[in-house]
Amino acid sequence: MSLAARAVYPSQPTPLRSHLDDLLGQVPTRDADDGVLVGLIVPDSNRTSGGAAAAQAYALLRGLEVETAIVISPSHHGNFGRLSICQTDSYHTPIGEVVVNDHLRNELCDEDDDIYVDDTGHYHTEGADVQLPFLLRSLEGDFDAVPIVMGEESPAFCRELGAAVGEVMHGRRSVVVGSCDVLEADADGLGKLQAAIEAFDESTLMHLLGSEAVRVEGMGSLITTLIAAKRRGAKRAEVLVLEGATEDAPGALSVALWR
Repeated sequence: MSLAARAVYPSQPTPLRSHLDDLLGQVPTRDADDGVLVGLIVPDSNRTSGGAAAAQAYALLRGLEVETAIVISPSHHGNFGRLSICQTDSYHTPIGEVVVNDHLRNELCDEDDDIYVDDTGHYHTEGADVQLPFLLRSLEGDFDAVPIVMGEESPAFCRELGAAVGEVMHGRRSVVVGSCDVLEADADGLGKLQAAIEAFDESTLMHLLGSEAVRVEGMGSLITTLIAAKRRGAKRAEVLVLEGATEDAPGALSVALWR
């Protein structure tokens, strides 16, 4: 495997800021008539090979004031049968701290018995540890976050969490960010994946991602984010980047969800 394929995001503040700013700076500014952005789907991996795809999504947040980012990630510690929100009051990243919204954390737990305040699955090199630095460099002003790890990705859990997240987002300037990586898919599979996402068709997605046609890491994050965004009134899903995996690196998926 080449050094470029193995490269991960810098772990020190100055080079990480510079790297993220370079990625975001390469994305042209879009017109302001797209609607209200309520959700993003971005690569989960900490490999820099997914950075350009992530930047396509995060650049849409430039200049926006968001109160809360709800970040949904797959588990990298295996299945543990629940949905966990980290216990810490402040999530550390190399370029700054992000306050964890305790009120929304408890509200989500009250919404569903399968959501727990628990550190299982958190503080990894992927998931929220990749997304929060991007958010810090993209958003205007301060924001807080609710990092969630899915230790179970069954259709029932996706629907439960999607409904709960959509409910607590109501009336807030918020965005839901789900992360996943494309592990395997042929051209036909990628086409079906894009069509299902753009149609907000979670039933087809569940069937497709449960088959051999398309394999992703973060199936639950993808489906849950679509459900939550739809509950928030999203009517348009734009696939910004969709790339298949190579022998050296996972594929990349980047999606914007608009109301």
